[in-house]
Amino acid sequence: MRAWVLAGLLAALGGAASAEEPVVVQRITWLSADAVANADGSQVVRPSDRMIDWLAARLPQVEHVRVTANAKRSWMLIEAGEPVCHTGAVRLPERERQAYFTDTRLLPPLQLIARADVRARLPRDAAGQVDLARLLADPRLRGVRVQGRSYGPQIDALLARRPPGAEVATGDFGSNVLPMLLRGHADYAIEFPFMVDLQARRRPEITQLAMLPIRGAGDMVVGGVACSHTPWGLAAIRLIDRALGTPEGAAMLRQSVMPQLPPDSLRVYRDQIDAFFQRRAQPTPGL
Repeated sequence: MRAWVLAGLLAALGGAASAEEPVVVQRITWLSADAVANADGSQVVRPSDRMIDWLAARLPQVEHVRVTANAKRSWMLIEAGEPVCHTGAVRLPERERQAYFTDTRLLPPLQLIARADVRARLPRDAAGQVDLARLLADPRLRGVRVQGRSYGPQIDALLARRPPGAEVATGDFGSNVLPMLLRGHADYAIEFPFMVDLQARRRPEITQLAMLPIRGAGDMVVGGVACSHTPWGLAAIRLIDRALGTPEGAAMLRQSVMPQLPPDSLRVYRDQIDAFFQRRAQPTPGL
């Protein structure tokens, strides 16, 4: 991003209070990029919009500003200490040094998505799980990922050690990743199964892609709101967490932000999801 464009955006967002002044959260600039579409291709409200609408009704003293931003742009603003909150960040230990978090959803494990013609060339174990480390080391196959996006601690650790040329990076919101596979611009990608299903409603040919589990990445992924790691961000995340930390807030998140899982996935993860939202029905301890 050009320096003058970023500077203009930061100025438009407004400054946070200094550490010496009492922190009063007057405005939250929400960064999101989670738009979904109906089967006929028409745009629908973002899941995060439903959460923001709900919070706005309970935090009327705060102005809520919505900005569309991809992962790379969002984390540039957060790391710069701007008064912003990301609506759907993956929670990682290293990110907790950059942002304050409150959890809002639990996502099923990511899968490897590959073109059908390369499926037989993927390194897999006896259980059919892809060995991602071996795949990344194979110069004959190239992956595609979204710049600035986290894929969870296990996968991020492997991606950090990938050899040069092992992947193609895109600055898009992620909507062009699967079409890139279909066009042969890359061989594989990493994505949540429910996102594949959503995109397949608009482009049925996406169902031709193979979806495989990744060895060592079978844990569910925690996502949530992330606000800049500043006095303003701490005050903002506390407001948000206390509003969401009620039975009403947990029910809203489960209905609006939690993705709709296929019945077989729901059976596997129901106990973990139930326990997550039982905890979410109260404010986060220690926050």
